[in-house]
Amino acid sequence: MSEPSDQAAEGPGTPPPRPTAHGEELVFPTSGFCFGCSRDNPGGLHLRFFRAGDGVCCDATLGPTYQGATEIIHGGIQAVLLDEASCAAAVFTRSTYVVTGRIAIRYHRPCPTGVPLHVRARVVGDEGRYFTIAAELRREDEDDVLTSSEGRFYRDARRNG
Repeated sequence: MSEPSDQAAEGPGTPPPRPTAHGEELVFPTSGFCFGCSRDNPGGLHLRFFRAGDGVCCDATLGPTYQGATEIIHGGIQAVLLDEASCAAAVFTRSTYVVTGRIAIRYHRPCPTGVPLHVRARVVGDEGRYFTIAAELRREDEDDVLTSSEGRFYRDARRNG
């Protein structure tokens, strides 16, 4: 992995800076049966999150089970990775559970199966009722963004007490 910048990005829509290394592991108090993060879901992705500067990150290597086109990770699975990281960013940097209200996904380049991937997300805005969160998906060993997202993530009153 090339040396990422530690410089803070400015404003919504600006990609989050890449971390230099994984920080502490972040564990949800209870993850239920979530497809993305629960260790209790046998068919899930079992994503593990880590602190990454002012955001969070996770890594995944996905095989052909998750492909759409041959050797390309299905676009919906890419969206899951970005959505999970975005929700984790709210939980671990703002201590607030959220639900996804809207998420815009941009597919920049094909996302290959069988290679280590790195996902990074951070809160770029707090509008009171919701957070704006930006995320990026890259190959672990390259700087080029494969897929990016920005979305509105609403505070979840059911879980925040």
